[in-house]
Amino acid sequence: MNAIEISHPWILALAFPLGLLLWVGQRRSLADLTPGSRLICTIVRGLVLSLLVLALARLHVLRSGVKLGVMFVVDRSASIAPAAQQQAHDFLAASLAAKPPGALAGLVEFAGNPTLRLPATELPKLPADPPEIADRNHSDIAQALDFSSALLPAETVRRVVLLSDGNDTSDRALEAAQQLSAAGVEVSVVPLRSAETPEVLVERVEMPRQLKAGEPFDLTARIRSNVATNTKAKLYQNQFLVEQRDLVLKPGANSFTVPNLRADGTFATYEVEIVPAQDTAIENNRAQATATLRGQPRVLIVDPDEAKIRPLADALRREKIQAETRASNGLPRTLEDLQQFDLLALSDISALAVPREQMELIRRWVQDFGGGFVMLGGESSFGVGGYYRTPIEQMLPVRMEHQDRQDVPSVALLIVLDRSGSMTALVQGQTKMSLANQGAVFALNVLQPRDYFGVLAVDVRSHTVAPLAQHGNKEPIAQKIMTVTAGGGGIYVYTSLAEAFAQLRDVPARIKHVILFSDAADAEEKNAGEMGDGSAGSGSSLDLASAMLSSKITTSVVALGLDTDRDTSFLRQLAERGNGRFYLTSDATTLPQIFSTETMKVAQSSLIEEPFQAVPARSSPILGGIDWAQSPLLLGYNSTKPKPTADVLLATERGEPLLAVWRYGLGQSAAFTSDAKARWASEWLAWPGFAKFWSQLVRGVMRKSDRASFAIDTREIGDRLTLTIDAVKPDGSFRNRLPLTVNAVRPDGSSATLSSTQDAPGRYRAEFDLPLDGTTIFSVTSPDLPDGGATFGHTRSYPREFLSSATNDALLRQIASSAGVGYDPNPTAVWTPPTKLTSQRRELTDWFLIAALALIPLDIYLRRRSPGR
Repeated sequence: MNAIEISHPWILALAFPLGLLLWVGQRRSLADLTPGSRLICTIVRGLVLSLLVLALARLHVLRSGVKLGVMFVVDRSASIAPAAQQQAHDFLAASLAAKPPGALAGLVEFAGNPTLRLPATELPKLPADPPEIADRNHSDIAQALDFSSALLPAETVRRVVLLSDGNDTSDRALEAAQQLSAAGVEVSVVPLRSAETPEVLVERVEMPRQLKAGEPFDLTARIRSNVATNTKAKLYQNQFLVEQRDLVLKPGANSFTVPNLRADGTFATYEVEIVPAQDTAIENNRAQATATLRGQPRVLIVDPDEAKIRPLADALRREKIQAETRASNGLPRTLEDLQQFDLLALSDISALAVPREQMELIRRWVQDFGGGFVMLGGESSFGVGGYYRTPIEQMLPVRMEHQDRQDVPSVALLIVLDRSGSMTALVQGQTKMSLANQGAVFALNVLQPRDYFGVLAVDVRSHTVAPLAQHGNKEPIAQKIMTVTAGGGGIYVYTSLAEAFAQLRDVPARIKHVILFSDAADAEEKNAGEMGDGSAGSGSSLDLASAMLSSKITTSVVALGLDTDRDTSFLRQLAERGNGRFYLTSDATTLPQIFSTETMKVAQSSLIEEPFQAVPARSSPILGGIDWAQSPLLLGYNSTKPKPTADVLLATERGEPLLAVWRYGLGQSAAFTSDAKARWASEWLAWPGFAKFWSQLVRGVMRKSDRASFAIDTREIGDRLTLTIDAVKPDGSFRNRLPLTVNAVRPDGSSATLSSTQDAPGRYRAEFDLPLDGTTIFSVTSPDLPDGGATFGHTRSYPREFLSSATNDALLRQIASSAGVGYDPNPTAVWTPPTKLTSQRRELTDWFLIAALALIPLDIYLRRRSPGR
C-alpha cells in the first residue's frame, strides 16, 4: 500500500500564478512560431515549471510491506564455552533451514568488537570454518546490537536475534536495546548456556585505600565458588609472600581475611592468589589492591656497592628518614616500585646499567607524579657515566658537556666504525649502523673545539668519513657521520688499526686514543695478510695494538654481541693490549651512551680529583643551620654546567656546581656532583653536619603530598573509570575553579593526561578508559597547590569477561522485554510474521529535477526551429 507525503504543501499554491505568468508571456512573445508550435512550447514550459514546483514541495512516497530482515548476533567472547558455541551453531543451522522465502538473514559475531560474517541475503549460508575473533576478553553487547541493526535494509521489518550468555562488559546493553526498540527494531534473545564446570575466582580484594605507615589494618579477599572444594590462598605484599593458608570453600560467597597487616613506605600493592583443587579458568585466580601511605619519608639509594653507601643511609635514619639501599640490579623497574619511595638517589651508577626505558620511567615519575631525584657524583656518574643526552640528564639541573675548560690535556680521538653487512639489522626501528653513527656524533659533541677528532668507516678497506682534525664547526661533521651506511663482509681489524696508527702518530695532542667498534661475531683480518684483499705486511692486530701503545696511542673496543660470540675473546684481548677499556653490549641502543662514556673518560674533562671546600652560593633552607666555613674538604667531583633556571646552592672553589636543584614538572631533582662515601667524602662522613645536610636536602627535594587537599572516589562502569575529586581547604570550605591536572600511567608504561570538569562546589570529575587488567597509577595535582596532591592506584586484576561463567538470565530477559519479540525462542519462532508493516519513505525531488532538466533542451529546440520546418 502506497501513500504520498508532501513536506512543503504551501509551495503548490505557486503553481497557479506561475502558470498565469507563463500564459501571458507566451501570448506576448515575439517569437515567430506557428500556433501549433506555440502550444507545444507552452505545454513543455508548463511541465518544467510544474516539475520544479513539485521538487520544491518535496514529495515523498510511503510504501508499506511485510518483508522480514533478521540479523543473527552471536557472542564469541571468552566466557562462551565450546558447548555454548555448539548450541549457537545448532540454533543458527535450524533457524536458517526454516527461513521463509523472501526473508533476509545475516550473521554478525562479536566479542570486544562486532564482525560481519554474512551480509543480509535471501540465500544465507553459514561459514564452514569461521575465523578466530580478536579481543575475546570483552563482551560488548551494546556495540554489537547497534552495528547489527544498521546492516539491515530500511525497507524490511528489522529484527535482531541475540545469542549470548549475557555477561556484558560494556554495561550499556539494556540502553542499546531500548534505543533499538525506539527505532522500530525488534530484538529476540537466545540465552547460551555453558556446561556446569567447577569455577573458583577471586572477585575483589578489600582494604583501605589510604593508610598510615605502620598502622594495622585488615585485608579481605572475596572468593566465589560454584562447588565445594579446597584451595590454597596466598597473600603477597609488594611481590613478597606474607601469608599462606589452606581454605575449605563452600558453594557461593567465601572470604579470606588477613588481620593486623602493616605497611611501610608510601605505596603498597597486595595480591591474593588462590590455587583451588577444582577449577576451570585460571585467569580469575588472582586479584590486587593498592594503598598509599603516610608516615616517615622513604628514600631509595642505589649504588653498585651497597656497603659503601650505607653511611649515608645510616645518617638519614638518624634523622627519622627511612632509607633503603640497593645494588644496581635493584633499581626500580615499575612505577609501583618507584611509588614506594619519596626520593630516589643514584650514587655512582653507570648509564650502561640503566636501560633507557628505566631512565624514562624515572623521569616521568618525577615530572608527572612529583617524585624527588638526586644524582650523586663518582667515576661512573654524570658525563663519565654515560648520561649525556639521556632522560636522566634531561631532568637534572646541570648539563654534562663541558667545552670551556682550558686546563685539561688536548685529545686526539679517532673512531673506527664497523660498516659490515651485519650493521643493516634493525633495532627499534633504527639500523645498528645508525645507532653507531649517533655514538660517534655524541663523542664529537663531548670534545672541545681544540681537540682532534676523526672517523673511519671500515669494511674490507678503510673509508675516511671525518678527517682527523680540529673541528670548530661540528654540525657539518655530525651530518656527514650520520650518512654512513653499512656495506658488506666483516670489518678488517688490522687494516683499521694500521690506518688509525698512521693518522694518529704525528698528531700534536697529549692524549691519543682509538675507539674501535666491531661486531663481536664478525671481526675479520686479525692478522696481516690473512685476507687476500687486506693489508700487506706481517704481524697480528694484537701486536699492532701493542706497537700503538708504545707510541702512546691507546685503544678501546666496543663490541656488539654476546660473550659467546666467536670474536669476543679476541676483541677483549685487543683492548687489553691497547691499554683501553672493553665494552660488550647486545643492545645496540646503548651505543650512544657507551661512546660518550668512553670519550669523557679519555678526555678527563669532567672528572676533577683535587681537594676543595664547599662554598655556599645562595641561601636556602637546605643549607640552613650548617657552619659551611668549618666543613671538611671534599676530594673530587664531576664537572658540570648549570642549566639556565637551576638554583646552584653549593659551588666548588672553581665556581662549578657542587649542589644544584630545580623543579622538574611536579617534582624536583638535584645534582650533587661529589659523592657521599669514602672516596671523595671520606672526611665528611665523620663531620657533624653530614647527616643534617643530607636530611635537609632529602626533605627539600622529596615528593610533597598533602592528601587532605583531595578526597577521591572512583567508580568503574564497563571499561570506563570515573574519578570524583573533592577539593577542600583545611577549614572545610570548597576549592573552586582549580586548574587540576590528572595524570595516569597504564600497566604497560604508556601515559595519559585527563581533562577534568567541575560539576559541583569543590567537586571535579575526570574519566579514563581502563586497560583490560593491571594497576593504573593516577596523580591529581594543581599549580595552585604546589606542595599538595594525591597519588593512588586503581587495579583491574583480570578482564571482567572472567568475572562470571554463569548465564546472566536477568539481563537477557530485560533486553527481551524492552525491545523483544521473545525470550529463548525456538529456531522457527525467529521467523514469526511481524505484527506491524514496514514503511519506506522515498523522496521524489531528484526525479522531478532530472525530468525538468531533460525537458529544457526540447523547449530550446522547439523555439529555435524554423516555422516552415
